[in-house]
Amino acid sequence: MIDLKAILMVDITALSEQAKVALLTEDFDNCDILLQQRQQFIEQLVNLTSPLAVDTAAYLTQIITDDADEINKLTTAKLALESQQMTTKRRAKSIDRYLAIKQF
Repeated sequence: MIDLKAILMVDITALSEQAKVALLTEDFDNCDILLQQRQQFIEQLVNLTSPLAVDTAAYLTQIITDDADEINKLTTAKLALESQQMTTKRRAKSIDRYLAIKQF
C-alpha cells in the first residue's frame, strides 16, 4: 500500500527546495505559486494525520522551524533593500539639486 503521508512529505520537501531556488533567482511569482501548492499539501498532510502520529508531528515542527528561519532571512533582506532604496532616493535628490544649481 502506498503511504500517502510519506508521498506528501516528499512533495512538501521538494516544493520547499524549489521555492528557495525561486527566491534566490528572484522569481517571486513562481515562488508564490510553489508556496501555495506547498500549503495545500501541508493541509492535506494535517488532515490525514492522527494527533498521535509522532513522525508527522516532528516533520511539521521542522517545517515550522525552517519557515521561521526563512521569514527572518527575508525580513532582513527586505530591511536591507528598503535601506538601499532610501539611500538611492537621497542620492538622486542630491544629484537633482546639483544639476538644478549648475543650470544657473
